[in-house]
Amino acid sequence: MYLKRPAAGLSFCLFYLASYFTNKYVLSVLKFTYPTLFQGWQTLIGGLLLHISWKLGWVEISICSRSDILSWLPASAFFVGIIYAGSRALSRLPIPVFLTVHNAAEVVTCGFQKFVQKEQASFLKIC
Repeated sequence: MYLKRPAAGLSFCLFYLASYFTNKYVLSVLKFTYPTLFQGWQTLIGGLLLHISWKLGWVEISICSRSDILSWLPASAFFVGIIYAGSRALSRLPIPVFLTVHNAAEVVTCGFQKFVQKEQASFLKIC
């Protein structure tokens, strides 16, 4: 019981790092020229795992209307741009530099919410 939470966190960290090392290898060493396709199949696998989790009852997903889905279209297009830009950056930067810049975005967002929007974040949201 005592090792359940640390094991889950450690597993997440290991898979997180493994995915970046795999992406770096494919983009840099193998010179994969279609990073959006590579990221796309990863998204497809993630979607399939989410669907399987939903069928097994591990997560709850509510049904959305067509207008709800269409309202997410601009964000989806922006997300594709983020994937492409991230893939280009990962192929050119060393992994420690990339992860530092990539994770610095969270710090900037949190700082903006705290100091500009004066939003009070709970301790659980920060951790």
